Amino acid sequence: MKLIDVGGRNNVIIADGYQEWIIDTLDPLTLDLTCDGVSSVFMNVKRASNLKIKMTVLENAGCTLLIWNNTETKVEFDETYVVEKSSYLNLAYGECNVSDTNRNSKVSLMGAGASAIIKSATLCKSKKISSITCESLAPHTVGNMENYSVVLEDGEYKMDATGKIVKGAYDSRSHQTSRALTFNEKQKATIIPQLLIDENDVEASHATSVGQIDENQMIYLQSRGLTHNQVLSLITVGYLMPIADFIENEELQQILRKEIESKVVESCSI
Repeated sequence: MKLIDVGGRNNVIIADGYQEWIIDTLDPLTLDLTCDGVSSVFMNVKRASNLKIKMTVLENAGCTLLIWNNTETKVEFDETYVVEKSSYLNLAYGECNVSDTNRNSKVSLMGAGASAIIKSATLCKSKKISSITCESLAPHTVGNMENYSVVLEDGEYKMDATGKIVKGAYDSRSHQTSRALTFNEKQKATIIPQLLIDENDVEASHATSVGQIDENQMIYLQSRGLTHNQVLSLITVGYLMPIADFIENEELQQILRKEIESKVVESCSI
C-alpha cells in the first residue's frame, strides 16, 4: 500500500502496476500526478476537506483510477485530467458514505486516439453534487460516461454530465448514460445531460432516467417472501455493485463488494 504524504502540494509519478493510496487529512491537498506507463490505482479517501487532483496521462500510457469516498465530513473535489495521444484513462467514483460531496471534474482528450471511460456509483443519503465534463480536443477520440445513483431518504443528488467535441475533432465519439433511482417522491434527484458538438463527423448520444422503481416489481418481490427493506437492499446493490469490479484485483473486488453490501443494508434498514 502506498500512503500519499500530506502537504500543500505533491508531485507523483505513478508507478506501473496496481497500487493503493490513502488520503487522510483535513488540510487542503493538491496532487499533481503523471502516468507514463500502465497503472491501476485505488484511492481510498478516508478524510479530506478540499482535494485537488491534476493528472496527465502521457502518450501511449494508460491509467485506471478508482476514487473511493469514505469521508464522514463534507468534501470538495476539484479534478482535471489530460489524456495525450494514443493513451487512455479509466476513471471511477464510488460513494456509499453519508457526508456531503461537491465534485467538479474535467477530462480533456488532448491527443489523437485518446480515450476515457468515466463511471460513478452513488448511494445518496446526503447532498451529492457532481459536474463531470469529458471533452474531445483531437481526432479519433472516445469518451464514455456512465453514472448510476440510488437516492434514499434525506438524499439530494445532482449530476451535470457534459460531453463535448470541438471543431476539428473528427471521427470522435461521445456517449453517456445517467440513471437515478428513487423510492419515494420526497427524494431529490436531478440529472442534466449535455452534448456540445461542433463537428459533423462524430458519434454522440445520451440516455437519462430519473424515477421510482415500478410498483408492480416491488409487489412481486415482496410476494416472493422478501421484506420491504430487503427489496430496497437488493435493488440498490444491483445498481452499485458493478463499480466494485472496476479494477482487476480480486482481493480489492471482494473488499468493495462486502463494503457495498454492508452500507446498503445499513442504509436501507433505517
